[in-house]
Amino acid sequence: MTDPAVPREERRRAPRYQVHDGEQAMLPVAGSVRILDISEAGVLVESAHRVREGIRGRLRLDFGGRPFSADVQVQRVFPAGRDRFRIGAAFINLSPEHAATIARLIPK
Repeated sequence: MTDPAVPREERRRAPRYQVHDGEQAMLPVAGSVRILDISEAGVLVESAHRVREGIRGRLRLDFGGRPFSADVQVQRVFPAGRDRFRIGAAFINLSPEHAATIARLIPK
């Protein structure tokens, strides 16, 4: 088990956008998840439900009135407190339109 107080090496391939407004999304879990951050490579969400690494699903959300839907594959799942899990998922074949939407959100 890793110590959450010790910084880990950054492994992301793309810059990420931290979500501040508590946007909700749907993944391969029974119920909604809270998006913590998103990049052109993937998304980090928090859920009350644990999922299996490797499972595929569809992320559906709304970015300021613009619908967003993309296939994802769960890469990592780790505990995030009592009855909470953080789920790191990679986008699968993200459309150029959706990649551009995410890119506009990332501070330059």
